[in-house]
Amino acid sequence: MKNILKISAAAVAMTLLLNSCIKEATPTDVATEDQVTLETQVRGIPAALVQAGSTGYAQQGAAWDFSLPAIHIATESMTGDLVVTGNIGYDWFGQWGTNDALGADYAVGALTWDNYYTWIMMANNVINLIDASDLSALDATERSYLGFAYAYRAMFYFDLVRLYEFKENTVTKADNLLGLGVPIVLPSTTEAEAKNNPRAKVDDIYDTIIFPDLDTAEELLSTFTPSDKYTISLPLIYGMKARAYLERGTAKNDAEAYKKAAEYARKAITASACTPLTQEQWEDPTNGFNNANSNNAWIWALALPSESVSNLFCYTVHMSCENDWAPYHAGRGINRNLYNSIDTRDFRRHSWLDPDRSSYAYKSCREDSETYFAQGLADYANIKFRPAQGNYKDYKVGGAADHCCMRVEEMYFIEAEATAQGGDLPGGIKLLNEFMTNYRMMNGAVYDCTAKSSTLESFVNELMLQKRIEFWGEGIVMFDMKRLDMSTRLNMSSKRGYVGTNAPASYRLNVDGRAPYWNIVITRGETQNNPIIATQNNPDPSGLIEPWKG
Repeated sequence: MKNILKISAAAVAMTLLLNSCIKEATPTDVATEDQVTLETQVRGIPAALVQAGSTGYAQQGAAWDFSLPAIHIATESMTGDLVVTGNIGYDWFGQWGTNDALGADYAVGALTWDNYYTWIMMANNVINLIDASDLSALDATERSYLGFAYAYRAMFYFDLVRLYEFKENTVTKADNLLGLGVPIVLPSTTEAEAKNNPRAKVDDIYDTIIFPDLDTAEELLSTFTPSDKYTISLPLIYGMKARAYLERGTAKNDAEAYKKAAEYARKAITASACTPLTQEQWEDPTNGFNNANSNNAWIWALALPSESVSNLFCYTVHMSCENDWAPYHAGRGINRNLYNSIDTRDFRRHSWLDPDRSSYAYKSCREDSETYFAQGLADYANIKFRPAQGNYKDYKVGGAADHCCMRVEEMYFIEAEATAQGGDLPGGIKLLNEFMTNYRMMNGAVYDCTAKSSTLESFVNELMLQKRIEFWGEGIVMFDMKRLDMSTRLNMSSKRGYVGTNAPASYRLNVDGRAPYWNIVITRGETQNNPIIATQNNPDPSGLIEPWKG
């Protein structure tokens, strides 16, 4: 069942037609003000973020083709923290997990490149339709819509830069690519310019797109009150700024950027009035990590309508191990070593099945949970992500799960790391100790990382351990691993090959330093449409790391 699609001429033509940089450069070719309303275009962006078949490969059976939630599974698969615990023959994300067929000629590259540039085009459409020459002249609706568009565009470019920036590693070399991001496409970009649009410098993308767009969004949404967790809000803007400044702080070794990251993380916490998940909410067998309205922790989420759900093209079928509504059986679990690092007093440990099932009274939406957990699931399989409404039988219901894109816990981690990285190590230690003790330890247990944090490096190491546990499966941590050069800088690695590993043989990749596959390769469709990119593509990492054989 493993799906390695080589890009055919027809597929390239289809990609160019639907998602190319030319299209992105001329957004009115897709939708004009006469064809659709401004509101329709604004509402279309979050709908596109969960759209099955967004790259056109779903019709060829590629069950990874379902937009942003699929991207989160792909990035998670590229860490050493996630392993396949079931039938690997049904693992539709195996290319990312095994570093196989990730070059320009393979369809999987469309998941990131085509989707993000299509979404940028959609944001550009909205920006192009609203006269922003005088923000004070805009009515409340126009202000909110324009604020959404700028926030989205910043978000998309931020992700693209983090995915495609070539960062040094021990496997592939490309010194000429250091500091390069992705091509910039604006509403004003002409078709001719799009055909000769080189990768912009990372610094320029932050300085001309990401931070200015976030600043504008912050101004426009300063008085806007969202009606639900599915709508862009000021706390989300603060959270995005916290992420971006943390990234800049590490890249530039910039204490001021770190201080801004901590500042905006705290602003996001305060403005959102969100509170970390409780143990009851975390372990909820009906609403666990599938319902934005069942907790007060989520800052922003995407909704997947039931009419858009299929039995293979949704996040839940690939990440929930409790459902019965698809013959998928490639359950996802945690790296055994990572699991064993979780304090037994920490309730997050209950997100994965211990080899001794009697170690905890696991909660489940299944009527046959005791037998199913004992016989139907492998050790270390996750039960973190539950079918929507606890419905494990009907995919139209169970698959229609909300998808979390930011929750407040991330802000606590950013604040703690940025405080320490900005020069206040004791302050960072205090913040992490408080978060863990107040929100993750059971029965009054106290977490104290002081002894593990004699240096900044050792503290960040410990913080990242807790962050990897906290956000397992949510598509966040790979970006941190790439940012921090995990094993080189922190004496850590994303290793899945070791004595006693629970990873399948093809997943047992051991990397010292950054993994080369964290530098995503640009698709052939784009290099043909924009030839200068062909000379600036990241090296193909496919197959360069031999799986550990013991």
